[in-house]
Amino acid sequence: MKSSRREFLKRGTLGALAAGVPLGLSVKASAMSSASSTAAGLNLAAFKAQLGTTFTINDESAKVKLKLVEVASFASRKEAAAGREGFSLRFRGPQEMPLKQNTYLIEHERLGLFSFLVVPVGSRNTHSPYYEAVVNRLHF
Repeated sequence: MKSSRREFLKRGTLGALAAGVPLGLSVKASAMSSASSTAAGLNLAAFKAQLGTTFTINDESAKVKLKLVEVASFASRKEAAAGREGFSLRFRGPQEMPLKQNTYLIEHERLGLFSFLVVPVGSRNTHSPYYEAVVNRLHF
């Protein structure tokens, strides 16, 4: 049976799509389940337990040590009762190594490795910059 190049490409594309769709869905589903199980350990209680400890921010040029100084929930009682949470993390850093707003890889002795968007916020004193990361799981 002889087929044209156009017919070959058409059948090959349809075959690749048919074979790739179920594989892509299973990969996406497994990634979602592993991401949610990883994120489950990074909850409000876990961060409150680490208040006052040091987190290492992996900046492009150096590792910057920040101290977790505040953990504040912004979820309502109803949202918290439904198992949803939203909270902010406030860190204090060294004056000599200021960070810009960016998503950083963060290391912690007990919580492990994770990435958060870290944003510089108003300083409470002139000696140390403050940074904030927000975790919002209110709409899941």
